[in-house]
Amino acid sequence: MSDHHVTGRCLCGAVTYEATSEHDAIGICHCTDCLRWMGGPFHGVDCKTLKTDGPVLWYRSSDHAERGSCSKCGTALFWKMIDGSHPTVTAGSLDAPEAMNGIKSHIFIDQKPGYYDFKGDAPRLTGEEVIALFMEQMKAEDA
Repeated sequence: MSDHHVTGRCLCGAVTYEATSEHDAIGICHCTDCLRWMGGPFHGVDCKTLKTDGPVLWYRSSDHAERGSCSKCGTALFWKMIDGSHPTVTAGSLDAPEAMNGIKSHIFIDQKPGYYDFKGDAPRLTGEEVIALFMEQMKAEDA
């Protein structure tokens, strides 16, 4: 699988970014934190690298993660682990969202409210399943 180069920006253009991703599809997070932050589910592109330029305001939203927004216009742009790993960009901020080819997964599906749904057969994982997979990845990276 080849890497995909993506670029994007906030609503006012003060923050721009460049990133590389192994995927050309988006992931959807239905956790309560994402719902509150985004006003709906988080549509994100998992990235290997992320380079930002401009006034990003980072907010530590949990013991393990932080979220980045433009400090001027407030656009929600990024999610990453506290250590900087697993950067994710919001799909709505992409310069070329049409380059994405569907949905690769849904996570925290057990926290999804009943007032919306998505078509398709992308995998749907509960919060417990997501955390278990993440712990496996961390162990594999440490080995």
